[in-house]
Amino acid sequence: MKKINYSLSIFTVFIITSCESDDTETNSESGNVVADFSFSNEDNLFSFTNLSEGATTYRWDFGDLSFYCDKENPTYRYVNIGGEIEVTLTAINDLGQEAAVTKIITAPEVLDVNIAIDGDFADWDSIEYLYQEPTAASMQKIKVWGKGDNINIYLEGNSTMQMELVNIFISTDGDSSSGFLSWQWPEGSGAELLFEGPLLSSSWGSFYQHTDPNGGWGWSALAGSGANLTSSGIVTVDNDTNAIEFSIPKTQFNSLGSSISFAFTELTIGWAAVGTFPNVTSTSKFVSYEVPKESTGLCE
Repeated sequence: MKKINYSLSIFTVFIITSCESDDTETNSESGNVVADFSFSNEDNLFSFTNLSEGATTYRWDFGDLSFYCDKENPTYRYVNIGGEIEVTLTAINDLGQEAAVTKIITAPEVLDVNIAIDGDFADWDSIEYLYQEPTAASMQKIKVWGKGDNINIYLEGNSTMQMELVNIFISTDGDSSSGFLSWQWPEGSGAELLFEGPLLSSSWGSFYQHTDPNGGWGWSALAGSGANLTSSGIVTVDNDTNAIEFSIPKTQFNSLGSSISFAFTELTIGWAAVGTFPNVTSTSKFVSYEVPKESTGLCE
């Protein structure tokens, strides 16, 4: 139920409205100007609809101390803050009279994690597993964190996971029908990049660019690219569990779409097969990760 309080002065009427709901609204009116708006959202992207009356220009404060917006009906993406956020619209007429309305929106919480590739996996605790196969031969679980300059990957497996040699197939464009089309992951592959070598920093491993337009096995080595992978090396977590973390700079991917996908094959130093991840089945596919959008909506 709404409680409305009125406070009168000679020139201005202020109306403060509050209600017991998720939205708290504060209004002010000046002259013939009335400020009002509605909003909707898809995840952290908000669309604002201007319902103001008597105004010709507008000023939006999206509540994250980023910038003001002068669009009539803007969209805005929250990438720095989440939770309850105060959004204020100021409507202004040709005489300079202003009215303002403030409403509270609820945006998804923003996860802020700094991954250090140092063999201490505590900084991964707040990140959920992207994919798990507890019965896989060696590699069994994966986490990915892609906010910032790098794509960071945490792999966890049993004690047979040593990563003496590994092939990492990477789809960088979010399109499973372009790039290398692997029979091992028939429901979705499309790798533009391949890393081959020991999963160690400064090893002889290298990245390869896919070159076969028909989706077959055709690769061209990218000289000196192995130095662009930083790895902790294998860490023994307990008697049954090994883990490794590594990072690849986003610049290595040339162009990076809205998602990036991975599949792994592990071999011994003698090139004997150890395991695949995900497991090879008639319905297997690459593990896909949505790359965080880090730029704001910029008052679109």
